[in-house]
Amino acid sequence: MHSSFFRLLRCHALLPALLSTAVCVGMLKVRLDWSQQSLYRWLLWNLFLACVPYGLALLASLLHSRGARWWLLAPLAGAWLLVFPNAPYLLTDFIHLRPRQGIPLWYDVALLAVFAATAWLLGLLSLEVWKQLLEEHVGRAGSWAGVALVSVLSGYGIYLGRVERWNSWDVLTEPRPLFASILAHLRGPGDHPELLAITAAFTGLVLLSYYIFEHLRRWRLA
Repeated sequence: MHSSFFRLLRCHALLPALLSTAVCVGMLKVRLDWSQQSLYRWLLWNLFLACVPYGLALLASLLHSRGARWWLLAPLAGAWLLVFPNAPYLLTDFIHLRPRQGIPLWYDVALLAVFAATAWLLGLLSLEVWKQLLEEHVGRAGSWAGVALVSVLSGYGIYLGRVERWNSWDVLTEPRPLFASILAHLRGPGDHPELLAITAAFTGLVLLSYYIFEHLRRWRLA
C-alpha cells in the first residue's frame, strides 16, 4: 500500500498538484477577504470539476499497478473521458475578466491564471496516465491517435460547456436534449457560430500542450 502511494507521489506529480490547488484556494480567499465580495467563489467548483479527471486517472493507475483487468478500467476510462474537458475549460473563465470595484485588475488576472494553469496541469497529468495505459496495448502510434481523439472531444466539450452551457452530468440528467443538440451539430456544423473555431482552437491547444508536456517529462526522467 505504501509503495503504491509513493509511486503516485513520484510518477503522477501528486504533491505539485496539491500545492497548486492550495495556492488557488489561498489566492481566492485573499480576494474574498480583500474585496468583501463573493465574486469568483464559483472558481472553487470549477477547480473541483477539474480535479475529478485527475482523481479518476490516479485510481486507474493504482488499479492497473495491482493487476486490474480491462473490464474494470473501461468504466473509469469512460467516466474520465466524459469529465476531462472540465480541466482545460477553466481557461475560458477569462471571459469573466473585467475591472471590478475593490480589487485591482492585476490580481484578478493572476487569480484566473493560477486556476487555469492548475486545472490544465491536472488535465495533462490525467491524460498522461491513460496515454501510458493505452500505449501498453496498442503501441505508441495508437496511443497518440487516442490523445488526438481526446483532444478533439475535449475541444468540442468546451464548446458545449461555454457556449451552449451543457454540463458533464447532463449526460445522465438530460440525455435526450443533449444528444439532440450533438446530432444537430453533426448534421450542420456551419449552422452553429463558433462551433468549429472553438473546437479546433482547443483541440490544438490540448494536443500541443500535451506533446510539450510529455517531452519535458521524458527529458526529466531520462
